Amino acid sequence: MLESLFRPLFSPIGRYSISGRGQGGGGSPIIPAMAALTDIPGLVVDFDGSDSSTMVLAGTLVTEWANKGSYGGKATSSGTNRPNYGTRTMGTLPTLDFSGTNHMDLSAEVMNLTAAAYSLFRVWDNDLGATFAIHDYGKNSGGTIRTGLSTDVSNVDDRIYQYSGASAIPDGSAPEDAGPTITQLRGTTSLAYNYVNGITRSGANGAPTYGAMLSWRFGGDPSSTGSRWNGLISEIVGYNRVLTIDEGALVLGFLAWKWGLQALIAGEWATKDPRTNPRLTNMIAFGDSFTELAYLVDVNQHWTNIVAARMGRLVADAGIGGQTSTQVTDRSIADVNYTDRAHIFFCGTNGPDSGHTVLGDIQNAVADLAPGTKFLILPSFNSSNEPAGSAGYINKMANNAAVAAAFPNNWLDIRSMLIALQAPGQPYQDGTAYAGDYLSANLRYFNGTSTDALHPNATCVALYANMIADWIEAHGW
Repeated sequence: MLESLFRPLFSPIGRYSISGRGQGGGGSPIIPAMAALTDIPGLVVDFDGSDSSTMVLAGTLVTEWANKGSYGGKATSSGTNRPNYGTRTMGTLPTLDFSGTNHMDLSAEVMNLTAAAYSLFRVWDNDLGATFAIHDYGKNSGGTIRTGLSTDVSNVDDRIYQYSGASAIPDGSAPEDAGPTITQLRGTTSLAYNYVNGITRSGANGAPTYGAMLSWRFGGDPSSTGSRWNGLISEIVGYNRVLTIDEGALVLGFLAWKWGLQALIAGEWATKDPRTNPRLTNMIAFGDSFTELAYLVDVNQHWTNIVAARMGRLVADAGIGGQTSTQVTDRSIADVNYTDRAHIFFCGTNGPDSGHTVLGDIQNAVADLAPGTKFLILPSFNSSNEPAGSAGYINKMANNAAVAAAFPNNWLDIRSMLIALQAPGQPYQDGTAYAGDYLSANLRYFNGTSTDALHPNATCVALYANMIADWIEAHGW
């Protein structure tokens, strides 16, 4: 299975710290175009092969290559180990060319990059075909790899390994290796992901081991001179934190358009240059079965995809059927992938866990959002077995009223809006369902044998998808 930065899998993994969290909702829906890699906080490594001002050259031979990132430091080489500069280009830009006998060793300043979760991008091209080569390895005092990239492992064409610790994170089917490539190693607290031109494949991740390096070599292994790189090394960019999915896509797009590789990448920025196009507010929907909608096998019928298509935004589906509001909130708080997106919370239908309230869960989820984050809260739904006056109905309506009172500017009661469409003379009129204040059978899922008492059908989902999109547009997201 292929997963790109355009539509990544949701992964509820440990969150990096963002200071000053609290209730949000304000701010501009548009973030200006990306002027520089420093627009993304945490840039500590940037070896830019197009910038000759960062190099000490002897003719075309590179003796020193300075790091433009905040760590400082440099890569050095001497004698016949030195790569050439400007003898070849990537796109229209000059770059470094390693001939298979060259390498550059880094100074101590950069060695702390791998001490904790980090994100590392490499822009390169491989001249060797199906012959194993080492792009770069960084190692600790025991000689164990802490970061690295190698290609055509065991002389298998297009097999790319990245390392975040000693264990290889393989991509055994990476046709992008046949041409210029941008790889990303995205390290989180518990998982590290191997992206190739914006795509990570199922299984292309592994458990990271973090720790500072003692040595780091571009073009080979600092412990030996075998299997050195033959090809271009154009740019190496590192951030000393976990980038969100959207931040990673921005950096990928920035590098791709800079080096003329945009036709090779997947993702949000494959067809527009982030250096000249502003970034719109993407969204993440945390919820239960009303968001996951696993029983609707056509994903184009899911409301997250309907909203995404209508608005031209990305909407990540983080719905898991059967979860309580507490479980949904816990996943939102644990997330590191989408902390910079607008949030939609659609939970409570399954009730809270013991010791929690739906209101308390929503308050915890909202309190954890970064300042200025836009958010929307959707209601709990009652089933046809919970008509007006029943215990279940009374409990759910009380939960809805409490959440609506706490967040009046971020609340959209799509349940009541759908019920209103069942009134006499309305498109889905149903006197019994309208009087009972629950969804009509005309709006509930039929599985071929029976009609579900609770879950919406595709018609109903399309109705509330457009209600959500109308609200988002009205509120200037």
